[in-house]
Amino acid sequence: MSLQLLEIEDRRDLGRWVRFPGRHYQNDPYYVPQLLREEMAYFDQRRNPAFRVCRTKLFLALEDGHPVGRIAGIINSLEEQKLGRKRGRFGWFESVDNSTVANSLLGAVRDWLAAEGCVEMTGPHGFTDLDVEGLLIEGFEAIPTISGCYNPPYYQGMLENFGFQKDADYLMYRFEVPDRSPFLERIKKRYAGLAEYRVVTCRSRKELRGHLTELWSVLEEAFEPLYGVVPLTPDQMDYYADKYFGFLDPALVKLVFSHEGEMAGFLIAMPNLSRAFQKANGRLFPAGFFHILKDYRRPAAADFLLAGARAGHPNGLLTALGLADMFNTLRSRGVRWVESNHELEDNSTVHQLWRRFPIVNQRRSRVFRLDLA
Repeated sequence: MSLQLLEIEDRRDLGRWVRFPGRHYQNDPYYVPQLLREEMAYFDQRRNPAFRVCRTKLFLALEDGHPVGRIAGIINSLEEQKLGRKRGRFGWFESVDNSTVANSLLGAVRDWLAAEGCVEMTGPHGFTDLDVEGLLIEGFEAIPTISGCYNPPYYQGMLENFGFQKDADYLMYRFEVPDRSPFLERIKKRYAGLAEYRVVTCRSRKELRGHLTELWSVLEEAFEPLYGVVPLTPDQMDYYADKYFGFLDPALVKLVFSHEGEMAGFLIAMPNLSRAFQKANGRLFPAGFFHILKDYRRPAAADFLLAGARAGHPNGLLTALGLADMFNTLRSRGVRWVESNHELEDNSTVHQLWRRFPIVNQRRSRVFRLDLA
């Protein structure tokens, strides 16, 4: 075996790096391919503002000239400012079942981060917490959301054999939309007469866009103390809004306002497009657009993307209030299943809430840490 490690420096090699997972997971019934055009744009330093605050190296492993693995190394200057120490990240790790390939990729990122003065290396995660985060370690026989993580079971052993240890775990659930929820009904009835909080559903994308600035403010404040969260620049907020706004259905965005008129929290869902992305197989045209549009208009399931509350407001209560309205909307559209976002395993408030509903699948992902000091 002739193993070569290629550092990505031009668009041609970036295309090989982006396309590798499609080849690696060929015929895997649980893998959800990303749209190749979107992935190429995301790793274009001229288009993604993350590259203005992140130093990044992409590596592609080649065996006799054929791709057999890939990885990204990241140093986010805003994370360094937040933590007061230099943490390096790795993400988008993929490898054939060969420890030599995996060690070569992980070692290349480790050596670069150590040379740059990083004291630790964590991952998998991306530029921010809005990217794919964590390595799947439980629940492999389930199709993830289009923003969820997926990988073969042997990845965990590769990282642990390299010296990585657990840093944080996330839990994700698939549960049924209940015909009725006595718990949510009690919550809604208890607060209906107090007028302390009200749930608002926007009627159009234009109306929703008018709330984006305040929505970002609540999101940043709610997520700031959480593990792995990195501050976003205004350019990144605009970029993510443009990237994901087209997939949002205003009816599935629940905004919770206090009686003073301040946005106190939010709950955002979107139609589940995992099977549509599988049918598209990385390409929007000619048929991918049709499959995505079909599942967007008549989804069988919905993905919960984000939920949060501004400091000083009860997170669990606001999520429950938004959830009561969300379930009404989903039931009216015939949606039967919900996929939760990944939640830190110590977020007991949210986990207790999800466990009130009929869970049919649970997945666990892990972010690992390697000491470089």
